[in-house]
Amino acid sequence: MPANQVPVVRIVVDGSPSLKSEPTNFERARRMLLRAFTDNQWPSSAAFALTPGGFVKAPFPDDWDGRRGWCSRPEDFRALLPYAGNAVGNVLTPSVMDAARGRTDYLTLGVDLNDRSSKRKMDRKARGTHAELVAIVDIARGEPVQWTGKSYPVSWQERTLVQEAGLDSHLFCCETERVLILGCHDLNMFSPRAKANMKDGGNRQRRSKYMWTLARKFDPTMILHHPHTTDSPNIWRIAWRGAREMLLRKCGERHVWASGIAYYNGGEKRRGTVRGVLEGTRCCDEDVVNICIRPTD
Repeated sequence: MPANQVPVVRIVVDGSPSLKSEPTNFERARRMLLRAFTDNQWPSSAAFALTPGGFVKAPFPDDWDGRRGWCSRPEDFRALLPYAGNAVGNVLTPSVMDAARGRTDYLTLGVDLNDRSSKRKMDRKARGTHAELVAIVDIARGEPVQWTGKSYPVSWQERTLVQEAGLDSHLFCCETERVLILGCHDLNMFSPRAKANMKDGGNRQRRSKYMWTLARKFDPTMILHHPHTTDSPNIWRIAWRGAREMLLRKCGERHVWASGIAYYNGGEKRRGTVRGVLEGTRCCDEDVVNICIRPTD
């Protein structure tokens, strides 16, 4: 990494990146990226620009036909990539890419596909099908060079989420870093509290153990996490402690870790200060710079 390059710039959203009523938020996402990349507080250069999960919102495709929940296969997730790629293309317009060039090498962009299909809702078992993806965009090439997505659902998503069962996709190598890319709840695969509550031999334990094995062998120099909303540093504190102890604790070595932040609590009062959230979800100011924007700007 060049001496004058910051490892990570977080594009911090003060609010929600999208409205519940809108099927897409392409124009809003474009405005947020343009505002961030042209902010005069942006450092001279960054290796990675990090967004929260769900920074881009698009409809789940009506014609997708695959498995969901713990039955999800890697091919089920891969079948969604053309649709997610179209959403990214609608956001990363030439003006956005021009603004990003020279600012960052890579952009990790959270993309959600949410079911709005009346046809699918006729089938109660398929109601609410959705996916949470992350695109790793190479700014020089102007396109995503790798995709990953949520592999570890929260309890209410166990039957509806198209999971990324191909865990290798969370491992991203570039010229200077080995980066572990995690979706929203994925960080809890490393949580001591979650580990204590896993059922022996259950889906969560098997998925977590496989991720632990892959991640330890990969030996990441950086972990980038993409939660959807964070209004208190306590949400991720225990999981980050577990991930750091398991993967990053090596005496004398520099490691970088950060969560993308949308400072929001579903319209309710936020439980922590923005300063506390930002300080509690990254390694240090020198390695992680914050660019704060409002979604209505």
